Amino acid sequence: MLAEMAMRYELAKLAVWRSCADYDEGRRNTYYASIGKLYGAIAANRNASDAVQVFGGNGYNKEYPVEKLMRDAKIFQIYEGTDQIQKLIIGREHMLKYM
Repeated sequence: MLAEMAMRYELAKLAVWRSCADYDEGRRNTYYASIGKLYGAIAANRNASDAVQVFGGNGYNKEYPVEKLMRDAKIFQIYEGTDQIQKLIIGREHMLKYM
């Protein structure tokens, strides 16, 4: 489970870095920025859920920071564009690449 959490984190980070590299080189970065934002939100939610599972029953106690992480991770799916909007942007940009 910890390995999967690490993989999700690293993959989200790589998508963001690719977006930053495209921006630094003056290329359009909408595609990878949206992928990074969408996958980052998905990874944050999944990792927070897995962290609660690792902590067991204590993961739901306010005494542990994992409980707050679980609540805070949900905002990533809503903040600055919902998942559905990010998917529309990714689909549009993907089609533009090959048309």
